Order: sequence, then C-alpha cells, then structure tokens
Amino acid sequence: MSMARIAVDTPFDLVHVGKCGGSSIAEELKARGFGFEHVHMRRPVARAGRRYVVLVRDPVARFVSAFNWRRHLLEHDLLPAARCTDPIARLRHDAERQFLAQFEDVNTFAERLVRTGEFEVSPIATLMGLIGHVPQGFAWYLDDLLEAIVPEQMAAVIATERLTDDVERAFGFRPTAERNRHYPSSGASLSAQGRANLAREFAAEYRTLQRLGELARRAAAPMTVAYDPLQGAVPA
Repeated sequence: MSMARIAVDTPFDLVHVGKCGGSSIAEELKARGFGFEHVHMRRPVARAGRRYVVLVRDPVARFVSAFNWRRHLLEHDLLPAARCTDPIARLRHDAERQFLAQFEDVNTFAERLVRTGEFEVSPIATLMGLIGHVPQGFAWYLDDLLEAIVPEQMAAVIATERLTDDVERAFGFRPTAERNRHYPSSGASLSAQGRANLAREFAAEYRTLQRLGELARRAAAPMTVAYDPLQGAVPA
C-alpha cells in the first residue's frame, strides 16, 4: 500500500520529538515552502481535520544521543547564553552537569541503572529526567494525541533510521541537511545488560510507538521501521 505524498500547500503539524533529526528536517521543509506548524518541546494539540507528521527513533538510541549530546554541551559550556541567565535554569544545568559527570560513558550509566532487585527504586532512574529531552519522549508527546485523532489525520511517520528514504516517500525530495542528524549507531557501544536496562526503563515509549504504528497502518501511511526493546530498529 503506497502513501500519498504531502503537497507543499497541505497544512500539517510536524511533531518533533527531541533527538530525532527534526531541526534539520524543519529547516529544509521551510526552505522548500511547506506550510506547517513546528511542534517541539510542547505537546501537539489534537484538532479536527488537522494532519500530523511525526518523527520517531528507537527510544534507547534516542537516549544515547541525548546523553552524549547534553554531556558534550555542558562539559564545553556550549549552551546559548540566553538559556543560562535564569537562576532556575542555571541551577538545573549545574545539576545536570554534575549528574552526567558521575558516569564514564553512557554504557556505565545504563549498566548502573538497575543494581539489585527488579522492583528497587533506582536513584539513577529518578535523576535521569535531568537530561535534556529525556523526559519529553514519545509517550509525553503522543499519548494524548493518539487518543484524540482518527487514522486519516496521520499524514506520515518519519524514522530517523530511514530518514532520507522516509522524507522522500512523504514529501517527494531527498533531504540534504546534515547539521543535526543523529543515527542510532551511537547506541552500538551498549552492552546487552545496558541495553536491557534502558529498554525496560523506556517500556512506555515502545508501547506508544507500537500504537503509533498501528494508527499509521490504518491511515495507509505505514511506518518503515518497527521498534523492538531488545533489538532496536527492525524493518517493519
């Protein structure tokens, strides 16, 4: 079943979950004249008749990218000055920097996430919400939206793992922007235990992506990638 391409004059919301390549795609869509609302770091609003394009990625790989990205920004003091002037923002960034500094790398973090009993409350899991973009995942952005819209409103789902092909399939062009692309190969350094710990932590994210995939199939705009907690991205 082939998907109808989105015309330049079609209004839609681009739901940009952090660390899914959305900044580059949004810039290129604007440059090509597409009319859309860029929904980022806020929840999309369900509106009758409105269409939606959603950017997705394996949740574990998204976390790995966020961990490495935030650590790099904070260690090298690369955050924009405007984001550091507010006292509460400074306090949050200081706490995030100190938290990330406790781990040699992302796999060390992942392996320490669960230490003893399966149902133990992990202080690491409690504090991981300090990491930029991590709390605002697929469940945060999409759960309410998926309850409220009908399949015909789902215009396309674009997977980071198939970014170029999915953009061409949805919009009819192959993107050239590279600045903010982050590929899930950044998760290759995870041990099996590290991956399993993170997959369990993001179980709700995988459930949301499964619901999104079901809706997209019913909309004749199927996802090209499915997400397995222990394998990551697999062909749909």
